[in-house]
Amino acid sequence: MVHPNNISGELVPLDGVFPNVEGVVVKEVDVGGDFNNNQEFDDCESMLTWIRGSATNLGFDVVIGISDNGSERRNAFITMLCERTRKYHPPLRKFKRDDMGSRKCECPFKIRCYMLARKKWRFSVICGLHNHDSCSKLQGHPSVCQLKPNEKTCISDMSLNLVQPKNILSTLKRKEPDNVSNIRQVYNIWYRKNKEIRGDRSEMQQLLKLLDDNKYVSRYRTCDNGVTIRDIFLAYLDSIKLLNMFLTLLILDSTYKTNKYIISLFEMVSVTSTKKTYGVGSDFLECEKRIILQAH
Repeated sequence: MVHPNNISGELVPLDGVFPNVEGVVVKEVDVGGDFNNNQEFDDCESMLTWIRGSATNLGFDVVIGISDNGSERRNAFITMLCERTRKYHPPLRKFKRDDMGSRKCECPFKIRCYMLARKKWRFSVICGLHNHDSCSKLQGHPSVCQLKPNEKTCISDMSLNLVQPKNILSTLKRKEPDNVSNIRQVYNIWYRKNKEIRGDRSEMQQLLKLLDDNKYVSRYRTCDNGVTIRDIFLAYLDSIKLLNMFLTLLILDSTYKTNKYIISLFEMVSVTSTKKTYGVGSDFLECEKRIILQAH
């Protein structure tokens, strides 16, 4: 093992990913004294919240290593470990680059939580040592970035009001300056909420349902199998009425690679007598061959 004083300062990152150097202890930090709490907690969740909060203030993050709900012969217990505990085992197939590392550095920090006979919870520090530096801010750590129940509800409500994810994240950080969540957590809640609303319907079935509920005019063509949709046209009813009144000028434009399906988006725009533009309709096309417009 290399002594900490012999390690170059250029190889020691303040926070982030450790280099691929096995068996190197950057700095040993003893935080066991900060977890000396003889308090008995009424439930397990309040105890875990206190431990996580104390670890976050110290610049570390803890996760549940082992948990047992107990039985007739033994009481329930939980083992809390540092997120950098254990050792990283690379997969059989190599997906990472050679210059990538891992947070895992076999940190010995360990706390054992146990339930007393009178249904109270306590914990004791088995090992309070960390073999790595603390972080000034736990930015990007998966367990710390988790959203609270009230934050998840706020994201769901704002998503239903068509608020953009970046504005949702800025709202959360304005309400709670200590929030370290990123845009990925917001997108996950947004995706799960839409999936819950969609139910058993596919994305295309949900789209056709929303078009019908909002009184859109839609037409689509399928492939030979009768399942896969090739083209889909959609237009609002008021846009068709405007087109029947102002049919002097019609602007057609097609854009490519603007969606995850990598199909062209064909848009139709017209102009009123007051020189105001309005959208006539949109069409997702498999390929551009021939387009026939007919105003009703």
